[in-house]
Amino acid sequence: MRRPIVVGVDGSEQAMAAAHYAAALAKRRQAPLRLIYVFENVYYGYGPVYLAGDFGIAGDQMREAVTRALGEITREVTSAHPDVEVESHVREGGASATLIAESQEAEATVVGARGVGGFAELVLGSVSAQVASHAHGVVVVVRPDGVSDGHVLAGIDGSEPSRAALGYAVSEALALGVPLVVANAYWEEPWGFGKEPETDPAVTAAHRAEALIEEAVKPWRERHPELRVEARALHSMNPEHSLVEESEHASLTVVGSRGRGGFTGLLLGSVSRTLVHHAHGPVAVVHPK
Repeated sequence: MRRPIVVGVDGSEQAMAAAHYAAALAKRRQAPLRLIYVFENVYYGYGPVYLAGDFGIAGDQMREAVTRALGEITREVTSAHPDVEVESHVREGGASATLIAESQEAEATVVGARGVGGFAELVLGSVSAQVASHAHGVVVVVRPDGVSDGHVLAGIDGSEPSRAALGYAVSEALALGVPLVVANAYWEEPWGFGKEPETDPAVTAAHRAEALIEEAVKPWRERHPELRVEARALHSMNPEHSLVEESEHASLTVVGSRGRGGFTGLLLGSVSRTLVHHAHGPVAVVHPK
């Protein structure tokens, strides 16, 4: 059975951008698209009285309104992407928990950076942040103002999650027919006491970063000779800031959920967390399945 591309929708502009991105991804992956509109009934907190009187009527009216809205969204997506198999579902419950549960069987889970419930000044909505942190597999956070025809950017550091991220980045670069840029941010080891190093520490660190990229990319080059790859060693003390800058010209930025520097108890490392909040375009965070 083909695993679906799951996307959360709520009628907002960013959610519609996510739906169209997810449909294009579903076509590339030859997978069905599953639209999920989560209906969080505000009357559940009233307990048994919800089932009686006006509470139940209002709840039914809200469900009908959500169903109509999802129908309109489905028609728009189906019209724009006629080659994609689309299914749509209304789910009741919390939006974050529902999408996280759906991600367990998804090829990828796609969310907009903000939904209808977010404050305009927030860069990332609470649902998007929760899904990016806790979902399974690949999570793509979409912003509608990203570059559509740029390269795919993969940030790696040699960790297992970054190797998984590189695999996803390779597959997307090949499917999109665009170059792959593989970046590693490095900084030289400080010294101030003892014997002066024979080789400039900055040069040593640069060579180490270049070797790390080459080692990671080599098997993919051998497997896909048509893959266009650029290695980019970034001399930076702030990997988060550097990758955000690099994302400006990328159609997609891909990172692992955590890198070598992260605490094992954290679900999202500092680099991936910064990118989902501040990158210029779509960001894919690859979690272990």
